[in-house]
Amino acid sequence: MMVREVYAGSIAQPGSEYVELQMWAPGQSFVAGHSIDVFDASGSPVGSATFAGDVPGDANQSTLVAATPAAEAEFGIVADAGLAPSLLKPAGGAVCWETLDCVAWGSFAGSAKLAVGQPAAPAGIPSGMALRRTISPGCPTLLEPGDDHDDSAADFSLVFPSPRPNSVKPSEHECDSEAGSGPGAGPQSNSGKGPPQTTLRRKPPKRTRDRTPTFRFGADESSIRFECKLDRADFKACSSPFTLHRLRLGSHTFAVRARDSTGGVDRSPAVYGFKVIPRRS
Repeated sequence: MMVREVYAGSIAQPGSEYVELQMWAPGQSFVAGHSIDVFDASGSPVGSATFAGDVPGDANQSTLVAATPAAEAEFGIVADAGLAPSLLKPAGGAVCWETLDCVAWGSFAGSAKLAVGQPAAPAGIPSGMALRRTISPGCPTLLEPGDDHDDSAADFSLVFPSPRPNSVKPSEHECDSEAGSGPGAGPQSNSGKGPPQTTLRRKPPKRTRDRTPTFRFGADESSIRFECKLDRADFKACSSPFTLHRLRLGSHTFAVRARDSTGGVDRSPAVYGFKVIPRRS
């Protein structure tokens, strides 16, 4: 079992926080008495979430969520374990699942229970965004041990939050064989490799004076359509290169996802946070 998603809240809902775990093998339901530990940016422990009892879902790829009451209300979920508010700081911190897996982000400069490598989202987790482990390095539709490199920056990226407690059936499936059939074959996209994976190929600096920045993006399949969004707007059709309309000064988040000809959509859009700063006088 590994840490899959971390959400540190938003400006509007600062106490809405959760940590999601995911199983990469069946039979991981025996979690009673085990804890998710939270660390601040210096590496000091600030709290934990302990599972009071075992959970019934022990299928491969099942998830468990430790969440605050505010997160339960915001996302309409029932958490598998309670989490005290204000433990997860967007600017920097780390969480560990026992001594099995850890992830750090932002300004984290301490030590956790295990190696975390370079922190993910070095500028911090933007308001309303989450960190999610990518499952692309191995099978793009299945979490597996090879998806953990003990390097938070390599393993996690910014996404829109989507907590999935243990009561929700996992959507991940076995990777398709090259022929798209046989044991372990699952639902296919037009490539036979599962949903497309989106990549940002050009983006502005994290701090930019360009108020109309241009993004370039692509995917690991052909015959792809793209959908883009900025901040809290809805996804709309777009193409690469994509130039944003004149932006206000301040922080922004751009996201793009690929959709293939069969309707398969990237469930983990490419997300990039940046800040528009005033031009020099």
